[in-house]
Amino acid sequence: MTRARSGIWMAALALALIFPLAAAGAQLKGKRLVWKPVSAALFTWNERPVKKWNVWRAKKDRNLLLLQVMKDWYLISLKQKRLYRVEESWYKAHGENLEGPGPDNTMPLVRTETWDSHDIGPAQKITVQIAEGHGELSLELPHPLVVY
Repeated sequence: MTRARSGIWMAALALALIFPLAAAGAQLKGKRLVWKPVSAALFTWNERPVKKWNVWRAKKDRNLLLLQVMKDWYLISLKQKRLYRVEESWYKAHGENLEGPGPDNTMPLVRTETWDSHDIGPAQKITVQIAEGHGELSLELPHPLVVY
């Protein structure tokens, strides 16, 4: 085999191995969800307010929350009591809503120690203690308004 053919063969082999891996990393398996912003929510990190944060709730699954804290993004599964680290680029804005994946086994999990979720009257309070002393996040989400 000539050197030129050998180089072409090696490049083709590298592309064949790398391209599927890159495509798999970019394509998340979780189904696409519509995320609606939660207004009048309160958020603290280590019992202190944070300047830049947002929270969205999945339109079809009220147990899923998407939380932006400064440059960090998290997906919270209240039902499974899991906190996932997600990327901002996975979510696309559509007006005030976002569209992006729900929980997926390929998303990195953030280790947590304790979870507490309870009703505090007009809101649901969620407190999550991050493992190894990395802090505590606390969210107060207003209950949806029920009109009779």
